[in-house]
Amino acid sequence: MKKFLCLKIALLISILPARLSAQEKTMIKFGKIEAADFQVSSPVVDSSTNAVILADIGNSKIDGNNKGFFSLIYTQTRRVKILNKKGMDAADVSIVLYSSPSGEEKLISCKAFTYNLENGEVKRTRLESQHIFREKVNKNFSVTKFTFPNVKEGSILEYTYIIESDFLSHLRPWEFQGTSWPRVYSQYSVQIPEYFSYIFLAQGYLNIENTSKHSIKNYSVTTASSGQATKFYSLSGYEVENTWVARDVPTLREEPYTSTMDNHISKIDFQLKQMKFPEGAPHDYMGSWEKAADELLKREDFGALFSRTYNWLNDDINRLVGNAASNTEKARNIYAFVRDNFTATYHAGIYVNDNTSLRDIFNKRSGHAGEINLLLITMLRQAGINAHPVLISTREHGWAHSEYPLMTKYNLAICNVELEGQQVYLDASEPRMGFGRLSPSCYNGPGFVIKAKPENVAFDSDSLQENKMTLLFLVNDEKKGTTGTFSTKPGYYESTILRNKLVKSSLEDLTKETVKRYSFPLNITHTQVDSLNKYDYPVELKYKMQFDFDDQDIVYLNPMFAEATTKNPFSSAERRYPVEMPFKIS
Repeated sequence: MKKFLCLKIALLISILPARLSAQEKTMIKFGKIEAADFQVSSPVVDSSTNAVILADIGNSKIDGNNKGFFSLIYTQTRRVKILNKKGMDAADVSIVLYSSPSGEEKLISCKAFTYNLENGEVKRTRLESQHIFREKVNKNFSVTKFTFPNVKEGSILEYTYIIESDFLSHLRPWEFQGTSWPRVYSQYSVQIPEYFSYIFLAQGYLNIENTSKHSIKNYSVTTASSGQATKFYSLSGYEVENTWVARDVPTLREEPYTSTMDNHISKIDFQLKQMKFPEGAPHDYMGSWEKAADELLKREDFGALFSRTYNWLNDDINRLVGNAASNTEKARNIYAFVRDNFTATYHAGIYVNDNTSLRDIFNKRSGHAGEINLLLITMLRQAGINAHPVLISTREHGWAHSEYPLMTKYNLAICNVELEGQQVYLDASEPRMGFGRLSPSCYNGPGFVIKAKPENVAFDSDSLQENKMTLLFLVNDEKKGTTGTFSTKPGYYESTILRNKLVKSSLEDLTKETVKRYSFPLNITHTQVDSLNKYDYPVELKYKMQFDFDDQDIVYLNPMFAEATTKNPFSSAERRYPVEMPFKIS
């Protein structure tokens, strides 16, 4: 259950010596397709392959712009072959673009062609610009979409596009591997001027070839404003170009007991660390944990919320804590109120959405998970209990980083409160969850406690253990036949699953479902579930059993009945990444 992450950390410093060999030339040229290109030979392509990426080439460079500064220019070229009808999904392309009040990423070029081999001749079909669509996802993201024309089994699809971005902190990551199709060739290169320093984070098990070289480059920057003459600036400095290449990359297939495939595919990610120009002071972007916490506590949509008094909450808080004898009882009452009366629109989120206040969330009785937990923290503080937000990354989102305060690695805000010398963590967005209990998806490594003196904590799945006890008593009676009583006390999280199931179905439905799990005729009666509404404790399921063996002289019974594991979840001949259990099991 340990996480064996193949993680490499390095600082892309402005001046580096050349190492390994010089960058090799790109193996394809866009728009040049010959009949021989339709013949694919690679060890990662077999009878189960529906489509294959023949080449995936990316480049990011930083260059001067006409706004008085620098821009990121990102180019991607991809060539794909459709092998059968199941691979037609490769004909649908989505390009994500980011925007904020300070600017937006722009798609400045996009070309796509479909190639078919007809009677030994390559026929080309162009994607027309009117078939490229842009769709707004939310205030920060839009998606440009298109579908290749004239796609058939055996088609080769090729597209290239360029994105111009003023967000230098958004140096695009690169995935050498995917979960849909294998890749024959994948290459990514980045060109970084000496004025910018980035951390790069690489993961995965693939053998990635890396070369680097440095050179002198001139950068031209222009500024133009209304009523003033255009000004031209020229800078000369070192530039480091790093190139990574992977060949014959197999698809990474999802196995049982996996948190998220994003933790294990081979990829490289970047984080802007510092910017420094000649004769200027360095500007740190990543900073320290203390600086990150300080900035978060000042945000109007996060930490600044806790510095205010909300008089409209007083009546509800007084009602909840009026008869409480201790802070623990007060916290329990407030937590239960928020948990039982608020609905999470989705189970993620850190900041309060724009044009939304805590009062809006309170009145609507809904919000994303982070908003609900920020409301919980606010109510606890107003009741005199010292509560703090904690940033975590759920299992579905991937691992957060334990060494650097990378805010993009977190996706959920939960609550921390100290009660009677114990640190208690709460997530009120999860229904029917006991006090001090978190969903297994929260146990995914590092957490960041946001306060004046911030702390890093660990949510380790090994700290959880599910204990299950099942008892079966059988009696062979000459008059009644074979009868029995069955009782099982599952672990806490299995109990939570049962509680949630019984919200949507009845005990009668549960009984019918239980009968189907047995391989012989059986009648179940007197089904009952104890502690169903006592969320701090596991439940206990009981029922009586009447067997119908048709007067058979000998009957063979599996003592575990429907409780045993019947199929080995680890059937793959080779597994390239660790087994990630949500908890220990007894």
